[in-house]
Amino acid sequence: MRSDGAFARRAQLRRRRGFTLIEVLIASTILFTSLAVISESYRASLMATERASKTAEMLTPLPLIVGHIQSRLLETPDEYVSGRGEVLGVAYEFEARSVKFGSPARRVEPESGEYRTYQPRFRLYNVQLVVSTRAQKRTFSYQELSWLPTVG
Repeated sequence: MRSDGAFARRAQLRRRRGFTLIEVLIASTILFTSLAVISESYRASLMATERASKTAEMLTPLPLIVGHIQSRLLETPDEYVSGRGEVLGVAYEFEARSVKFGSPARRVEPESGEYRTYQPRFRLYNVQLVVSTRAQKRTFSYQELSWLPTVG
């Protein structure tokens, strides 16, 4: 019977001791791995948020800038037009080169049945636009259509 009592006391001592070293090491490894993954995910999301914010800051005034370029091309329908400016803290610079100068499609006159042709008045431009803020610079290329005002 003494052996049963000694066995019971040993079992109680084992329960009171706590975790084994292996159990603590495994739990620590899981905890630190989880913390590393979480911190890396948080850092990546902060960087993505910052990039998105900078891009939004740069692209917000883009419709205003393109509108200014369109107005400038209508006012000055030359072979080459350039300009620069700043809108909402975003600096821009553009160059527009004419790639085609053409006339409207000919049409049939209803009274006479003859074709009517027109003088060239439409101009197609290749526009190179450079937009920059404090943090970044971006280049856009696109085509813009402009026309000469009708005379008479």
